[in-house]
Amino acid sequence: MYKKIYENLLSNGIDLENKKVVAGLSGGPDSMLLLLFLLYCRDKHNLCFKIAHMNHNERMGAKREENIVRRICREENVEVSFYSEHTDSSKRRRDKGFEMAGREARRKMFLFECAKFKADYIFTGHNLNDSVETFLINIERGTGIRGISSNRLQNGKFVKPLIFLEKESIKDFLIKNKITFIEDETNNNEKFTRNRIRKNIIPVLNASIAGGLGKFKRFFENTDSVLMLFDFLIEDRLNIMKSKNPIILDISKILYYNNKLRKNLLYYILSKNLFVDSSLIESIDRVISSKRPNIIFKEKGMIIEKSYNDLKIEREAGDDFDREDFLQPGMETLFNGYTLKITKTVFIESLLKKKNVFVFPLSAGRRFKIRTLQTSDSFVPFGMNKEKKVSRFLMDNKISLSERRRVPLILNEKDEILAVGSLRRTGLYRMKKQKGCLCIYVGKN
Repeated sequence: MYKKIYENLLSNGIDLENKKVVAGLSGGPDSMLLLLFLLYCRDKHNLCFKIAHMNHNERMGAKREENIVRRICREENVEVSFYSEHTDSSKRRRDKGFEMAGREARRKMFLFECAKFKADYIFTGHNLNDSVETFLINIERGTGIRGISSNRLQNGKFVKPLIFLEKESIKDFLIKNKITFIEDETNNNEKFTRNRIRKNIIPVLNASIAGGLGKFKRFFENTDSVLMLFDFLIEDRLNIMKSKNPIILDISKILYYNNKLRKNLLYYILSKNLFVDSSLIESIDRVISSKRPNIIFKEKGMIIEKSYNDLKIEREAGDDFDREDFLQPGMETLFNGYTLKITKTVFIESLLKKKNVFVFPLSAGRRFKIRTLQTSDSFVPFGMNKEKKVSRFLMDNKISLSERRRVPLILNEKDEILAVGSLRRTGLYRMKKQKGCLCIYVGKN
């Protein structure tokens, strides 16, 4: 089984030799097989991996499962990080439903761990049954072509090594090899659409179609090939996208097409990474067709910003972005898409020329924190003689409204602003003849 999984990954260009992976582990059958596969790769292919576990606190057995994961990782000598999210009572739950809110919380956890661990890949335990269930859920929602292809092995750093395996074959393998696993009791709760499909439709499909769910593999592969071709044509030939992260589109090139083609293009480009529907596409189309050069509005959890010939679209930050954190000397900190690090070192002249590094004397502070913009914030920008509102400074530097909410401000224990993102440091605390110094690195991921 392990060799079969490895060879499937290899045939799709994913070589795990000497690589680093972050993986999820819940204790369920899929994640247990994934763990066993990773242990096999650690032994055979020098793979380095760690586990990330999210406790959503939504059912009685959640803490027990966390303790089981803790014990398994201890016994197998695997590094593990634990996260706790009260998804059941969160604002995201009220806005998006439990399943979507939980998925977003796990995604955020994985991306954070991936950056911290410097991992090559993020592995999740999705199998073929999951893909078919997602496909049917998307049909119920009135999906476009993106929702048809739910079986993609890789999406950026996210990889689903078990995606070609059926649930029963995974369970059979574990039972045969006397591997214990947890059965999630919420899988029997039919108030969730996925569970109703799993209990009432999947068995019928398996019994009615020759070859069962295995027949869906070829269907998913074919639709995935079409999507890859479309992606290539749009991203590499039409030159509509100026940036993928955040998404920035060239308005003049979109307006070249007639109304129907234009809306299809917008749907196809945006649905790759965002949840979009026809009403959102209509709103965006009205914005790009407008004579007004600058427009910004929020709709369906998105911030849409038109600035002359650029159209910027990204998820609304809401409560999904960090507002404040501590900056520990010598430790990398991830904050709203930025990496920050403060180090104490001996001062040499060349440090002043380092990109994204601000150099201060040791007197600049002993304790440091990072936070986002507040209305009253002001500082003395380096090269100026008087204070300036940070909000005005950001506007003068043409920083978009959505980005202004994310830019990290670095402060000392006196609440003096030492730096505004990687844009400018304060004119306070200049280096003179000091021997020691503080280097603050601020890089955008």
